Amino acid sequence: MFAGLYLVYANKKVTMQIHYLTVKKTARFFTLGTLNPQTKEVWFVLHGYAQLGSDFIKQFEMLVNDERFIIAPEGLNKFYTRGFGGNPAASWMTSEDRLHEIADYMEYLQQLYESLQINADRVKVILLGFSQGVATASRWLAASKIMFNHFVVCSGEIAAEMQHPIHPALTKTPVTYITGNADKLISSEKLQAYVQLMQSIKARMITFEGGHIIDPQSVLQAANIEFAQ
Repeated sequence: MFAGLYLVYANKKVTMQIHYLTVKKTARFFTLGTLNPQTKEVWFVLHGYAQLGSDFIKQFEMLVNDERFIIAPEGLNKFYTRGFGGNPAASWMTSEDRLHEIADYMEYLQQLYESLQINADRVKVILLGFSQGVATASRWLAASKIMFNHFVVCSGEIAAEMQHPIHPALTKTPVTYITGNADKLISSEKLQAYVQLMQSIKARMITFEGGHIIDPQSVLQAANIEFAQ
């Protein structure tokens, strides 16, 4: 009897359904400097694919002074760089279930900002993204009500949905584009198209000798750019 029931069940067409459950997750972020009444600039620096916030933030030590505070949020997704081994790393998202991935990190970044209780009337807020972190940062720039004073794009691409048409946030916020002249992750054709995009939004452009990296001197140069109020 049981075998017959099993056969009938096995021949039935079963439809898989997708379900979602919102859960609490602990996020991690790293800081350099001190957020205090003397702080004049707060920098949010978003790492690229397969990096950790703890390693990434070390590349911004040259920015730190009594008036700057640096924050490196870390992507919510962790994995090993070599399958089942290698160094742990993080990413902001993949193409799988991408809209929920985006919603999750947007909520995370916004909560982080609000938890710091930044006085936007006296503190400039700078947003920097590197590689995959550029798309993440650009989406936050577009969706948030935060008035970022400067968006620094380092060796990465603004989210595609913000390019065609150009999102108003990209024309309302001063943008600086930093790229290496030997970045193997971007073809000459794509670079040319991207430079045209940056020119269309009147972004300042800085090119350095090197590849797909954070160039400290270029970041310092971007930090010292003065914008009309």
